[in-house]
Amino acid sequence: EPNLVFPTDEDRKKWNIVEIPIITIAKEEVGNVITQSVVALAIANTYMKALDEQLLIDTMLSKVPAKVHDVNKVAYELGKKYALESMSK
Repeated sequence: EPNLVFPTDEDRKKWNIVEIPIITIAKEEVGNVITQSVVALAIANTYMKALDEQLLIDTMLSKVPAKVHDVNKVAYELGKKYALESMSK
């Protein structure tokens, strides 16, 4: 979250820092700041390919009430979109 974390020049030399405004995406694009963890989950899995994407989405949705499935799907898709955009740079 580039609005909250400010890496030093040393950090930038040592690590591949990707600045994706997770909280801003959740709040302004999804419309629900509580979905920030889903945005982050999508970004992490898109980068790491740790889990089968559909299995991850199905599991995530099984843990939340049905009334918030749509907003969580939107959050996941936006997280994935931003991750893919940052990976192409």
